[in-house]
Amino acid sequence: PLNHIYYLPRYREIANVFIRYGFGFVFERFSMFRNKDKEIPNLVSTESASPKRLRLAMEELGPTFVKLGQLLSIRPDIMAPEYIAELEKLQDSVPPFSFATLTNICTNEGLDLQNNFAYINPDPIAAASIAQVHEATLLSGDRVVLKVQRPEVEKQIETDLEILFFLGLMFEKRSKWGRLYKVSEIVAELGDALRNELDFRKEARNADIFRRNFVDSPNVIVPKIYWEYSSQKVLTMELVEGTKISDFISLKKANYDTRKIVVNFIDALFKQIYEHGFFHADPHPGNIAIAENEKIIFYDFGQVGLVDPIIREKCTHLLINMMRYDTNGVARALLDIGVGSQRVNYEEFRRDVSRLQRKYYGLPLSEIKVGVALSELIELSVKYQMRLPAELSLMVKMLMTTESIVSQLDPSLSIVDIAEPYGRRVLKSRFSPQRVKVDLQELALDYSSLIHSFPRDMEHILKSIEEGQLKLKLEHSNLKKLLIKIDIISNRLSLAIILASTIISAALIVDRSTSALIARIPLVEIGYATALVFGLFLVYSIMKSGRY
Repeated sequence: PLNHIYYLPRYREIANVFIRYGFGFVFERFSMFRNKDKEIPNLVSTESASPKRLRLAMEELGPTFVKLGQLLSIRPDIMAPEYIAELEKLQDSVPPFSFATLTNICTNEGLDLQNNFAYINPDPIAAASIAQVHEATLLSGDRVVLKVQRPEVEKQIETDLEILFFLGLMFEKRSKWGRLYKVSEIVAELGDALRNELDFRKEARNADIFRRNFVDSPNVIVPKIYWEYSSQKVLTMELVEGTKISDFISLKKANYDTRKIVVNFIDALFKQIYEHGFFHADPHPGNIAIAENEKIIFYDFGQVGLVDPIIREKCTHLLINMMRYDTNGVARALLDIGVGSQRVNYEEFRRDVSRLQRKYYGLPLSEIKVGVALSELIELSVKYQMRLPAELSLMVKMLMTTESIVSQLDPSLSIVDIAEPYGRRVLKSRFSPQRVKVDLQELALDYSSLIHSFPRDMEHILKSIEEGQLKLKLEHSNLKKLLIKIDIISNRLSLAIILASTIISAALIVDRSTSALIARIPLVEIGYATALVFGLFLVYSIMKSGRY
């Protein structure tokens, strides 16, 4: 698709922005934008490249690259810590579009503003690269927020995704690192996340799920969705006002109990992971507020994480073994979670885990940052070329954000104390009678299927043997390389034999030739010249191969 003229201007713009911020060496390395006749300045120097410059480049390139940066910021198995710290600062703010544009978009989406809304504030309370938000009042008197998608943003994002997917495939083709971490899959994950955010109906469904999950919780508030005034590009949500959780001065002035806030906040997050298996994947301070009686308000459900029971149990094992300082348990749990491209030396891996854990020995729980410790373990997995599930990275990001907020609200409180009961319940449920019953039923179904198909499969095998059609396929992992090497050796041997034959023939002709006609033909010179050419070619091929 990049050959299509439609993508070329944006393709060039992306390259120019990264080159301007000092990342042109990436394009030079993969020869994607090189002009043979004209060198592009600053391509081969990494001195000007820095985490801050990468963040600025992504902010300038718009929503797709901002989202890519946010996605990479939760992947310590891919990005260096200094880049992660900078990418977490990505700001997604742009000049607002006009109120007239807003009314046109709402009309095109089938929303009658005049007959449904008593008032819409023409000035947005927030403007980002995908949408902007306005306060409004319905004719019923309900106060709401109106979130409207920016015009043409979908087209730009689809163009960027096409370009990034092409670059991802090229990166995989030319880089071992790219193949290990399957860059094209990261782009596909980015595409899924962005397309979900572009469809506000999905965000509305996520909000409804959260609202149902916490319907019986007295300490959590999730805004109500007004479906009759919502569509793919317009979202109308209940306005629930509160104090931002990071506004510590205002919280203290209002005499909020910060310890109770921390307990309610952590309790809500771990309920999402351990009980619901459906969690808010972006709990930064802008998406969390505090209402009366220390209730937690959650906003913005565009990014959510799903944790299946198996991953949840594995992550629970990992966390509990970390808290017990059980090095073997941590190593086994991490190997169980990860997918490696090569066999891991367990003893070496266990020693590295032990070195990481050693610095936490003797520390009180309140001083242990679980998110940071998990992040270090994920970084260790890079050394052993292990790929970890995206859910784990999302949970680590959530934990690190939570610990950052908790440390400022109540430094004496440890999230481990609140999280541990949830983890133990998950492990206990693994051996509950109901769970054992379900596991046995699944096992019985598997064996039933195997027993049912076994006679038919055996009949097919025996019939193939009887008819002489059974084929045994053996494959040597290095056979292809061996055949190529044998082929090269045989070619050189043949060339050497021809060379020797030419020299001997020339010598015999000189020794025995008495004919005047033959004497007039420079056979010796021709023979030796031919031998010289073959000889030089043979020496050149050997020297070029580097095997001599």
